[in-house]
Amino acid sequence: MNVRGRLLRWYRRHKREMPWRETRDPYAIWVSEIMLQQTRVETVIPFYHRFLERFPTVEALARAKESDVLARWSGLGYYRRAKNLRAAAAVVAREHGGRVPSSIDALLELPGIGPYTAAAIASIAYGVPAAAVDGNVIRVIARWEGLEGSRDDARLRREVTARAEALAPGPDPGDWTQALMELGATICLPREPLCERCPVAGACVARASGRPDRFPDRGRTAAVRVERRVLLLLRRRSRVLLVPDPLDGGATLAPPSAIVTNGRSAARVARALGRAHGAAGDPLGPTRTFRHQTYSHDYTIEVWEADAARDGSAGVDPREGSRWSALADLPRLPLRATTLKALGR
Repeated sequence: MNVRGRLLRWYRRHKREMPWRETRDPYAIWVSEIMLQQTRVETVIPFYHRFLERFPTVEALARAKESDVLARWSGLGYYRRAKNLRAAAAVVAREHGGRVPSSIDALLELPGIGPYTAAAIASIAYGVPAAAVDGNVIRVIARWEGLEGSRDDARLRREVTARAEALAPGPDPGDWTQALMELGATICLPREPLCERCPVAGACVARASGRPDRFPDRGRTAAVRVERRVLLLLRRRSRVLLVPDPLDGGATLAPPSAIVTNGRSAARVARALGRAHGAAGDPLGPTRTFRHQTYSHDYTIEVWEADAARDGSAGVDPREGSRWSALADLPRLPLRATTLKALGR
């Protein structure tokens, strides 16, 4: 069976429409690959458009202030990606004349770019026959070849990478890279794979076994941490208090918050936050409760509200990044999705 030909024909007929698939601009493709790390396609698309409108070139991103870049990333999460992207753009502007390098080795020298991202950029943007191996590709090739082992096992990754490198040379390397990813994302699913729709099912060892979902073994899944937090919305006229957000190491801003631990009530936690940050009285709430899930955490967040004391200075230290921010300024600030939800944005 001509696996490559069948898969490429399927991809061109059935691929999902995505804005980064409509360009061969290496910079735009690079931005998309960074944004797509641990983030769903449908979430990324509006951020991708807004980011490129503000930073249309490598040079524009390299010149930008970090706070401006983080503001455009606000709500997308994993903010270290944005910091690394800006730092890497500075390297590209300074050392490569603003042109994203095409070689794997040069790409790997840039902050925030690992083997998968380097191979994806090189193959999609430049047609380099490189093997971009992510979770989807591991699953697809492990099933094709009937490779045993856990998806997190280094030996299985080495075997898959060797197979992927052997398959990489050939026509249309960029489409081949994306076809493998697309098959894993839409057909060769972790649970209940849609084998009847697979264009290369006839060449699949896992399907022939009758249990395709057991390749690769899922191994141990890390427990999701369940956490309840109180978030204090402290107002002073038309401004709200924002502090460096502890949930991402202070890379973004958020209203003050704290964990509700065993033996403490949410009201007690809210009162403590109010005292620490200069509330005029006990906070009222919860005025809003919502759930926010990430790959590693399941948060339940209660929003409590209070007015600031008259001077509004307690607990605010600009040197540490605390600030009173006007509501009109929020779109220009680096804010996490939880903060936007708390503010009703």
